Amino acid sequence: MFAGEIKGLWRYPVTGMRGESLRSAVVDFDGLAGDRLFRLFEPGEDKSLWGGSHPKLMGWEAAWPAQCGCADAVSGVPVLYEPGGAAWASDEAGLPERLAETIDAEKGVELRKVNGANGRMLVVFESSVRRLGEQLGREVDVMRFRPNVIVDADLEPFAETAIEPGAAIRLGDHEFTLDKPCERCVLPSWTPDGTNVRDMGLHKHIITELGNHFGVYVRTSDSATIRVGDRIAA
Repeated sequence: MFAGEIKGLWRYPVTGMRGESLRSAVVDFDGLAGDRLFRLFEPGEDKSLWGGSHPKLMGWEAAWPAQCGCADAVSGVPVLYEPGGAAWASDEAGLPERLAETIDAEKGVELRKVNGANGRMLVVFESSVRRLGEQLGREVDVMRFRPNVIVDADLEPFAETAIEPGAAIRLGDHEFTLDKPCERCVLPSWTPDGTNVRDMGLHKHIITELGNHFGVYVRTSDSATIRVGDRIAA
């Protein structure tokens, strides 16, 4: 069906914040190790805060302190970097107040550990990003889509979302299962760096021209290590 190569790996320790680039990663039934294990909530409530509701949140960055591009680099608690570069441990006193101040969260925030990305890993194809930019007449930053895996493959743009769910996709030496296309929320319309600028045309185009799908989710029931440069095939 297609063949290609993994060009980039990313994980996002805190949902809604920018993440970290990897050279390799462990993936299992729970998803990519260290991905989306923390989330912001309103204090004492189950209502979560995310980039769509608070786009300035994307001005923050999160990484695991042992991160060295290694597959086993998830340990301790993540470090959070505010827009000016100051570093905070995720359990550090004063962090909730600083977060609330910088992302305009009037009710305050709580940072809680959650169950991660529900076992799914998002794969985005470079050919689709390029074609989207051509259609819009401007370059589109792939990080708007918060991918875990960026691939370059000999597949027609947007064709990945038409692949039948349950199809086998091989990343490196391991077989994954295509779960479903990614149904997009408003998040890609916001600049992914926290500058709080919205591209309404991009969001409208994805809805009207692409069926509101961009990228695909994959899963695995085993433990696998994937690396930048690994082959991808289906």
